[in-house]
Amino acid sequence: SSGINAEYGLNEQVALESGAEFISEFFLYSVGAGLLLWEYVRSSNKDEAKEAARVKEMNGLRRDIDALKTSSFDSVFIMEEQAAQIRGLERQIGSLHSQLDELRSPPDS
Repeated sequence: SSGINAEYGLNEQVALESGAEFISEFFLYSVGAGLLLWEYVRSSNKDEAKEAARVKEMNGLRRDIDALKTSSFDSVFIMEEQAAQIRGLERQIGSLHSQLDELRSPPDS
């Protein structure tokens, strides 16, 4: 073993320090990479939650718009029915006025 160390010019202390430095740097880079990954996942989840809330709100607005459309169509139909009823009542009033005028006029004898 000492022949190999002498051959490569390594000593045990330098090897231990280099190994310890490598392990500590590896640990720090791993923690840093882990924190970056965690932040990315957290941010992605937050963005997904925002998007889901936006989609839910948009769907709610679409339902409200559809309900208003249905309501306005129903209102138009009711207004048309009421207009037809008013025209019928106006004809009846006209007919009643004619009958009243006939009753008021003196007989042609």
